[in-house]
Amino acid sequence: MSATIAGAISGMSSKEEETAPVRVTFESGHEQTVENGGCRVLETGQGGVVEIDGESRFALFAGTSCQGSRTLASGNGSVRFGTPVLAGAIVIG
Repeated sequence: MSATIAGAISGMSSKEEETAPVRVTFESGHEQTVENGGCRVLETGQGGVVEIDGESRFALFAGTSCQGSRTLASGNGSVRFGTPVLAGAIVIG
């Protein structure tokens, strides 16, 4: 497991420690809500990610798998990207 994934999901050892939902906004204006940490595939055909709204740590990945894919962006809390990020998967935690 990469350090990025491990950092994003560290501390998630039980259901009592579930993360708050994160809202991902795409170029098209479409929004996807991602919950409960771990690696989640992002919806396709909506363009790049332009905003992440939430209080959790996150990491965006180039492919639809978080392992073996290149990390495109990571951070903590809400962020708005000046240039859309063409991500296929996200880890929150």
